[in-house]
Amino acid sequence: MSGTRPGTYFSLLGPVQAHRDDSPLPLGPPQQRALLAMLLCRRNAVVGLDELIDGLWGGEPPRSAVGTVRSYAYRLRRVLGGGLLTHGRGYALQVGPGELDLTRFDELTTRARAHVCAGDPEAARDLLARALEMWRGPALAGLPGPQARIQRERLAELRLSVLMERVELDLRLGGHGGLVTELTGLCLEHPLNDRLRTLRDAALERGGRKREARTTPPGAPGGTSTPPHLPVPAQLPYVPGDFTGRAEAVRDLLDALAPTAPETVAVCAVGGIGGIGKTTLAVHAAGRLREHFPDGQLYANLRGVREDPADPAAVLAGFLRALGVTDPALPEEPRERAALYRTRLAGKRILLVLDDARDAAQIEPLLPGSPTCAVLVTSRSTLSGLPAARRLRLDVLPAAEALALLGRIVGEERIAAEPAEAAALVERCGGLPLAVRIAGSRLGTRPAWKLADFLRLLDGRGPASGPGFGPAFPGRDGPEGSVEACFRLSYDLLDAGQARLFRLMAVPRTPTLDLASAAALAGLDPAEAERHLERLTALGLLESPAPLIYRFHDLLGEFAAARSEECDAPGERTAALLRLADHMLACAREAYAAERPGHPLVGLLTPTTARGASFEAGPSHIEAVLAVAVQTLEARPSAVGLIADMLLALDPALDGSFLWAALLAPARRVLRTAEEQEDLRAAGRTGFLLGSALTRLGRFDEAEAALHDAERAAAAAADEVVRTEILICRAVARQGRADWTAADALYREAIAAGTACGNAWGTTNARSNSVSTLLRLRRYEEAAEACRLSLAAAREGGDRYGEAHALYSLGIVARQGGRAAEAIARHRESAGLGVRGGYPALEVMNLISETAAHLAAGHPREAAECGERALAATQRLGWRAAQARTLRLLGTALAESGDHARARTRLTQALAHLEALALPEAAQASAVLASLAPPGH
Repeated sequence: MSGTRPGTYFSLLGPVQAHRDDSPLPLGPPQQRALLAMLLCRRNAVVGLDELIDGLWGGEPPRSAVGTVRSYAYRLRRVLGGGLLTHGRGYALQVGPGELDLTRFDELTTRARAHVCAGDPEAARDLLARALEMWRGPALAGLPGPQARIQRERLAELRLSVLMERVELDLRLGGHGGLVTELTGLCLEHPLNDRLRTLRDAALERGGRKREARTTPPGAPGGTSTPPHLPVPAQLPYVPGDFTGRAEAVRDLLDALAPTAPETVAVCAVGGIGGIGKTTLAVHAAGRLREHFPDGQLYANLRGVREDPADPAAVLAGFLRALGVTDPALPEEPRERAALYRTRLAGKRILLVLDDARDAAQIEPLLPGSPTCAVLVTSRSTLSGLPAARRLRLDVLPAAEALALLGRIVGEERIAAEPAEAAALVERCGGLPLAVRIAGSRLGTRPAWKLADFLRLLDGRGPASGPGFGPAFPGRDGPEGSVEACFRLSYDLLDAGQARLFRLMAVPRTPTLDLASAAALAGLDPAEAERHLERLTALGLLESPAPLIYRFHDLLGEFAAARSEECDAPGERTAALLRLADHMLACAREAYAAERPGHPLVGLLTPTTARGASFEAGPSHIEAVLAVAVQTLEARPSAVGLIADMLLALDPALDGSFLWAALLAPARRVLRTAEEQEDLRAAGRTGFLLGSALTRLGRFDEAEAALHDAERAAAAAADEVVRTEILICRAVARQGRADWTAADALYREAIAAGTACGNAWGTTNARSNSVSTLLRLRRYEEAAEACRLSLAAAREGGDRYGEAHALYSLGIVARQGGRAAEAIARHRESAGLGVRGGYPALEVMNLISETAAHLAAGHPREAAECGERALAATQRLGWRAAQARTLRLLGTALAESGDHARARTRLTQALAHLEALALPEAAQASAVLASLAPPGH
């Protein structure tokens, strides 16, 4: 629910407005409304004070910026109510469902795309038209500041993309007559958008005006139509605002990559030494090419110079996610993954930026097959064997460009005051952009320093300004030496505590660390850790992409890792990982307690840390926990008990996010170590989680084997609370195989085990899950009683998930009892709780059961409409078993409504999925399919 006052509605698609019960709210001057717009664009997330200041004023904020932002926030809070919250040095605006026009726009376009996939273009076209009608002019109209400009451009691109989807559907439906004028105007407005010109030509041809049209390329809207575009990936990282020079190189890249009528994929390779500015140049050029690649930009850091270069299969997984493929749907075989990736790119105009490649072999699997795509690669090596259309080898910046870059960082007036010293400084930097930036950042934070004094310090001829300052940055060992000298220049200014934290931050293999994790890693009080981290950030040794979040630049991470190898004993690095793992367990344990109140397992997860920080259940955070788990185990196999608890504490987060596929490899690694260490408790807990993942992914045979072994280990370790959970999961796996008698026996055993060990949460969960089995065994009264007991226990314990699941079970009982209307109401109530609680799997389960209830009531059209929504939800989640069952129900509904052609398509798809997963519903799908009249009859 929103924290703003009831009845509040926000508008971004035009002038920024807010209404309450149809009455406009006074939002203040344009800059205050720009602040509101930034919070709305990041609704329900914390936006840091520094980010707000930068978004309102850019690089030159007034001295009063902090006070002004706080004043704006205070005034907006008085108008909007308690939904505008303060979080440390940032703010978050709580916006509920249906309270923002942009959210409603996204919902309508998502529904439209689902209708296209379902073969209903008319409904899709109407929904897209409704979405476009919500725009009242340019988004964020009249707002000042760089962030408003960026969001205006982004939203304008979003609107244009949806508009083109609507036009494609108009063409498909034969509405070309009224499109020529509209498309001609759009082509004049966007002269470089080739997709618009293609659509205009298609409209002209269909209207009998072929001579006015250019040749329509293959694949343009004509005979066949493709599904609507997924949200366009835009993965390019930030480019510093002080980008300077490289005009000829930029021009070369634009000429080589801007598409004309390519016959092969355009590939450009940018080479050069570390710190030469390859990445900055590539991303800058890629940004200039956005309009030529309207289907998006993909970016990956291949870590070519690191000891752990990126695995192309992992990079493919990230790209496929950005292209709409969910984790469970990712092929495990790298070649199949590459084939799916090239299929997704076929016909799309997408630019790929592959940064810091090791060699051509690393790049080859990532190259697209469609000539409409282009690739920009950076590498320190020559990449022999790469079929590049253009190769650029960057040299150091000319003196004039290096001097200009320094001036943009420290201020032109300081360069003009000491021109000779400024020239000497950029010479000392070897013309290396990274070195110039580091030296400039040092000077930029010390406006009183003379450049001459700084040069003397670099030469070791002046008094040290702090402990440990020595003669570094000689500039006589070539540019590579200059970079390390720049790093050392800042590193030598650190005191012992700061330097130790800097080194240890490079130990875990995670892209970022938050404040609490960094403090745990070094064994520091958070307040002391924050002081150290802010010092490191001020010296340019760390980046802070968000409040209290920190990361290394790649080269600085290597530098820090090398210093740790030199200065920190292996035992200290291992101890740091153990502290971080313990902290992550504490955080996940608190999240577990919040999601599963009263669960006795919380008391059996025992970190030494007294209290964890908040736990984010997003993909990046879960992947970071899994990475730390594996790395810690590599360093200290005997810590497998801690790591097993760490994974087990992720159970609710994995259930909520459905990221079970990401767990498989780490869980198998931990389980293997537990067996080697003969740690039965760890083996039981890890085996349970592995079995849970396999069950949810529909791999029931593997799941049953893992769960059988896990139960034996848990029983031997007297870990009865976990054994209760294992028995429930085994029963669910047997349900998946339609082995109702075995499932019933396992549920009864789970209830007995849970009762004996005091696992009331487990017994409630077992009862709720057993309802489907009891109904299949025609024990209707027992099923109804199990539902009532589960619902009462969940509500008494404040268990949101348990309440939603019990309502779902009540819906199934009502359907089996012939009370379809009651069943539909129960499922909708449960689905609403699932959405609000962040349980997407429950939303899917309820949509599927609601579809079945409509069928049972004899309303096939309503069943088909609900089935389409269920199918879209299963595809978003990547839940293959649920998708297969949805397709069967949807095909049945279409058959009963008389739409035999679509029914045949859906049932054929269902049969393929069900047989691949060896699910028993295959026979039902086959029977309905066989009952349909053959095509053409």
